[in-house]
Amino acid sequence: MTDQIDQTEKIEKMETMRVAYYPGCVSRATGREMDISTRVVCRALGIALEELEDWNCCGATHVSNDLVAIGLAARNLAQTELPVMTPCSICYSNLRAAAQKMEEPEARAKVNAVLPKDYTGATVRHALDVILEILGKNEELIAVPLKELKVAPYYGCLLTRPRGGIDMPEFPTILERLIKTLKAEPLDFRLKTFCCGGPIFMPREEAAEEAAFKILKDAKKAGAEVIVTLCPLCHLMLDLKQRFLEERRGEKIGIPVLYVTQLVGIALGLGPDELGLEMNAVSPMGLIEKIYEKNNK
Repeated sequence: MTDQIDQTEKIEKMETMRVAYYPGCVSRATGREMDISTRVVCRALGIALEELEDWNCCGATHVSNDLVAIGLAARNLAQTELPVMTPCSICYSNLRAAAQKMEEPEARAKVNAVLPKDYTGATVRHALDVILEILGKNEELIAVPLKELKVAPYYGCLLTRPRGGIDMPEFPTILERLIKTLKAEPLDFRLKTFCCGGPIFMPREEAAEEAAFKILKDAKKAGAEVIVTLCPLCHLMLDLKQRFLEERRGEKIGIPVLYVTQLVGIALGLGPDELGLEMNAVSPMGLIEKIYEKNNK
């Protein structure tokens, strides 16, 4: 109880950051644990989320008409003057791409002609970036240091694209910086920006499964105790399909796959129910027990 009071006092002394929250479509379906953990972690860090009242699909990768995709994303961005934060790498990439395209006068004129509110400019941020900014200044909020935990940082292929955003496309390091802030050990994971195969899962199922299993095997070879991801499609391919891939290839992987917000939540001392950990296909409960055992020694 004393620890909870101390944590509450620390948060109350912090300056609140306000951001507009764009949860994305998967937050209502296969990525519910991403949304749940994002909300509770932001609350614990004093990040005030103001969910866009009338958000729509960001356009995602299945919208073949570029102007329509830009318009869908711009409609979200036009609703607020606050920085727009999302926990989904696909949404982050799409919203940023649209913001860049809307800098072109011709595209802005065409899109604004059909929007209920004109787009005048926007700042798009990923939850990873926002969380790291707060934790970097307030490391005392880490209630359960992730001592010696070996983490495979998995970026996927969209977080750093288009260029000029959260980190370098070729060799990003922001996730490693967050893992170190949580007192865990980021592994040298050579496939950290390798595509999970998710975008081609329907038309090229075998090729997609091969890509996902290759990532899982590489994480295991690197000695990972957990894989951390930033994208609901990557999470689906590496977590939900992990047991199926093990059975199909006759090789055991057995590595929990957490959203970055779930990993941060564990370090903040939040409980499994608060973080939606029961929704993960590969149970992380044994891993959490080890973390608490190390902290109680």
